[in-house]
Amino acid sequence: MERVLLTLTSSEAKRLIGQAIATLPEVQAAYRDGIVFIATSTSTAYVVEELLARDVAGKGFFTAGVVVPRGICLTAATQRHQYIGINKGVAANVGRRELQDTWLPAMGPDDVFIKGVNAIDATGAAAILLGNERGRGSGGTIATALGAISARGIQLILAAGLEKLIPGSLAEVAPTVGGHFRYAAGLPSGMIQVKGNLVTEIEAFHALTGVKAVPIAAGGIGGAEGAHTIILEGTSPQVEAAWALFKRIKGEPPLTTTTEDCDQCERGCQFNIDPDLIALRKTRAVLGAS
Repeated sequence: MERVLLTLTSSEAKRLIGQAIATLPEVQAAYRDGIVFIATSTSTAYVVEELLARDVAGKGFFTAGVVVPRGICLTAATQRHQYIGINKGVAANVGRRELQDTWLPAMGPDDVFIKGVNAIDATGAAAILLGNERGRGSGGTIATALGAISARGIQLILAAGLEKLIPGSLAEVAPTVGGHFRYAAGLPSGMIQVKGNLVTEIEAFHALTGVKAVPIAAGGIGGAEGAHTIILEGTSPQVEAAWALFKRIKGEPPLTTTTEDCDQCERGCQFNIDPDLIALRKTRAVLGAS
């Protein structure tokens, strides 16, 4: 057996995962003969690019909710992308109402719904944050889709870099997240656990090259925040294929975005309420663009 040592940044991992999901047999089959629905998230923007062989301009806007240095926030509404629905190879931009009224009723067990997640745990469980502005949140995309996914047996594929890994059990944590917060530095949120085919760097490397991926370290500085250092193990041909893949994705640029205007926001985030945090936000551009 041969081994490789490498480090992937967050954006490089997203590119890897996007390539792997686009090549999954169930995705390819649904792309040819059925429906592939790609819900918005920064990770799934790469699936769109890989599956449709086209650029997604501003991948940091292929999402409604986003985590920036100051906390959970909403992407600027005027720049957000819509979902992508693909019916027998023909892609279309889709809104929430169309998802609910047209696309989901047409989907079944041979079709695929692809969604990014906000957290995974060591058991392979995954969970999604649900923005809950002043207690009026309705659950967003996953709340719209999950009933139909479960009832119709639609295949759910979940994209998540290892940067999403949390300690503890999401089965225990997720039900406790929603509700009242005395303070919230960021959009108050709930969380829902979801079950599907989870694709991280581990599954992606194996699907694309056959190697076994073993994460050994996490984090870094100078742009490597959220990075993971990984050992790949496999036969000589597998390792050579993995090394070639690594070189193709290395250097993937980091994502950027713009969030809604904090000064106009009334969703319960303390960055528009607490005088100290307002002053900090206005003097520290590092807290995230708005």
